Amino acid sequence: MSMAPKILVVDDEPKWLRIVSLYLGSRNCHVETALNGEEAIHKVSSEHPDLIIADIGMPGMDGYELCSQLRRDASTRTIPFIFLTARDQDQDKIKARKVGADDYLTKPCPLERLAQSVETVMDRIEQARKIPLDRIGMSGRIEEVDLLDMIQTLELDQKTGALVLSHGERTGTLYFRNGVIVEADLRSPKREEPLFRLLGWKTGRFLFIPDAVPERMPITASLANLLFQDLRELEEHEQEALRSAPQEEPTAHASPEAGQAGQVLSRLERVAQQFRSKHMPTADPQVLRILVVGIARSGKSELIQQLVKDLSGSRWAAVGIEEPRAKYQIDVGRVMISRGTVLHLIAVRAEKRFWPMWEQYLPGALAAILLMDSASEDTLRHLQAFLKARDTLAPALPVQVLLSADGPGNGESKPGADPATIGKTLGVLASDVSSGQIRDQTLRLTLLDRLLQQARAVD
Repeated sequence: MSMAPKILVVDDEPKWLRIVSLYLGSRNCHVETALNGEEAIHKVSSEHPDLIIADIGMPGMDGYELCSQLRRDASTRTIPFIFLTARDQDQDKIKARKVGADDYLTKPCPLERLAQSVETVMDRIEQARKIPLDRIGMSGRIEEVDLLDMIQTLELDQKTGALVLSHGERTGTLYFRNGVIVEADLRSPKREEPLFRLLGWKTGRFLFIPDAVPERMPITASLANLLFQDLRELEEHEQEALRSAPQEEPTAHASPEAGQAGQVLSRLERVAQQFRSKHMPTADPQVLRILVVGIARSGKSELIQQLVKDLSGSRWAAVGIEEPRAKYQIDVGRVMISRGTVLHLIAVRAEKRFWPMWEQYLPGALAAILLMDSASEDTLRHLQAFLKARDTLAPALPVQVLLSADGPGNGESKPGADPATIGKTLGVLASDVSSGQIRDQTLRLTLLDRLLQQARAVD
């Protein structure tokens, strides 16, 4: 945010108040404090904080009641709320979600993790302010507003109602209650579809219907959890399909002599075998997960689509981006490498407000490609945050950075865009930074091959 955020910290332990206040103050935050819920209500009224961090167990009004009361008041219902508490039971986390908390941290919490949570929430606020609120509640075109950003705005503004989306013959409805997704109904003429397909829609129509409610029992889950559940179900489905598939051999053009793509496929299979022998000493099929990370409209879907074509064109079987037309790109690509191995290429947003998704996707990933369509300060700031999260959640995860020349510059050099400068800024080796166009097949496959070599060395 352009101005220092004002944060209200509520805790009946003076020690924690002092520790958190000093730390956040050192990170350019203006901090107010309160010792209990009643004092916090008065501070909210007089200080108008941008964010509240509160304990649960306090004398008088506890943290749950504080959050509930703020959510019931129209003037305070959109203030982000983070619980920082010694309680670590699942039932407490579930209750926190139900009363409207944006995050839940357990003491003793590393201060760096607290700062990450604060930055994530403040980034969501900044982005939500960029989306005109008069769009929410009206019909519009999907290409005019990013779906992930729209959903986060509905969450932040504690909206209740149905977000209805249409994309050709496909339809999707997300139901919100006080900003929480309580049901997701996604359909095509042939089948129900996973949530991550909907988020890859680039064209179509949207409409938000206030106060609409679902017919089924609410599921009450975050967007990040729903996406990850869908992905796990997809992986389990594909593993079962591979187990029951008849024994087949790759055709001749799948051999390593099939050129660069064939060599990459052979290396993928070797990486899968190495991982399986170390981590999964069973006959179960292996799903390899590579993340394609970038900010909105940075070319993630285009890169995934091209890699799927590169690899499936050289192998005996492929599953993935189903429609060849660009307007139907999705954000998950799947390629069957062999009877025992499937590759998933997953688009992940790099903005700091998507930390909850990073928590789901980073652990268990094989590697990540960081995609940049510019060397702007904003892009670098978000990628730095992602790499810091990588250091915490998956410190051994190999990364390669691609500075795409497919944007407005169309191949022209950009200030500060040389590999050495980018590498130094992001804290990676210059040799791990490449520059070129997404449509360059040699560049794409070289990048993927480097990642696989790094993954084998790490594992």
